[in-house]
Amino acid sequence: MPRKEMRCLLFSSKVSTSPSPSPSPTPSPSVSHFPLPSRFGLPPSRPSFSESVMNRSLEMAEPIIMKWNPETTTFAKVTSLFYGNRNEAIDFIQWVKNLQNAMQLFITGNSSSEKIVRAQNLMQIAMKRLQKEFYQILSMNRAHLDPESVSTRSSRTSIQSSISVYDEEDDDDIKIVNESMTEVEDGSSIAMADLKLIADFMISCGYAKECLKIYTVIRKSIVDEGIFKLGVEKFSASQIHKMDWNALESRINNWLNAVITAVKTLFNGEKILCDHVFASSDSIRESCFNEITKEGAMILFGFPENVAKNSKKSSDKVYRILEMMLKLLLSRFRLRKMGRLLGEFRSKLLLLNVMEDKDGDFSVEMGMI
Repeated sequence: MPRKEMRCLLFSSKVSTSPSPSPSPTPSPSVSHFPLPSRFGLPPSRPSFSESVMNRSLEMAEPIIMKWNPETTTFAKVTSLFYGNRNEAIDFIQWVKNLQNAMQLFITGNSSSEKIVRAQNLMQIAMKRLQKEFYQILSMNRAHLDPESVSTRSSRTSIQSSISVYDEEDDDDIKIVNESMTEVEDGSSIAMADLKLIADFMISCGYAKECLKIYTVIRKSIVDEGIFKLGVEKFSASQIHKMDWNALESRINNWLNAVITAVKTLFNGEKILCDHVFASSDSIRESCFNEITKEGAMILFGFPENVAKNSKKSSDKVYRILEMMLKLLLSRFRLRKMGRLLGEFRSKLLLLNVMEDKDGDFSVEMGMI
């Protein structure tokens, strides 16, 4: 083949240098552009369990507490919660108790919370209300809660218990005992129950001091009045020494009649009431009872010692002193039943050493039992 034709065959077709068209891009699906989370506030967090309980307790307790706040309403100032509606009184204590429990649950880590401050203010208002009720019940029930009524009620309760234990099938006897309860005894039962309810709650809330102060002032006045009504007076040593025998003997006779009544009724009734109201604390009821009865007991049990040491004695007069000491010994057995509550007064029960001098005069030396 000629060389020219060969060249034509080799170079006749030109290689195209233009770029080949690129395929059309596949349209990508549209992407929604959401805003970043930082552009929006986070949804509010749900309250914790303790906060929910606190909110609920505040919601329920605040209306009833403020209703009975004597500093904000005339109604609360002149009306008694327990005498007006005892069911509402029980609800009052229950909601305040719920509020206290909620505070204890919520206070960890939230001691300066507005809710805690609000709850504490409500608790103070509630405690002032209960102090007022405690005072009113004690003051308005002096007749229902006099030691004799309390002692009588306790004795009849013991009789009823004995009948129930030893003769359970004899319902007629139990019915007779129940029917013998007087209106005064029913009143004392209600008052004692209300006092115990308030005292238990105030003590559990840390208000024992305020509760005891009210109780001690009122009940001490009743014991002191009881000693006075029994005709027992406080005499100094010089008064006894100057007293003529007829006047002194009259005082001795009066004391002999008074001492058993005082121990059996006055002190015993106070112990029963004190044990009931402050049943939640042994130490509180012991200290409270001692504080109430101390002064009256010192006057009562101090009289024989005063007479023995300071009166003008002769053979016929010493036996009256011995008679008083015998009464004291009988009283001692009753005091023992009261446990340690009158322990310090038992030191007034004395031994006598009666001696006659060369002139025929008698003297008495005192010794502790």
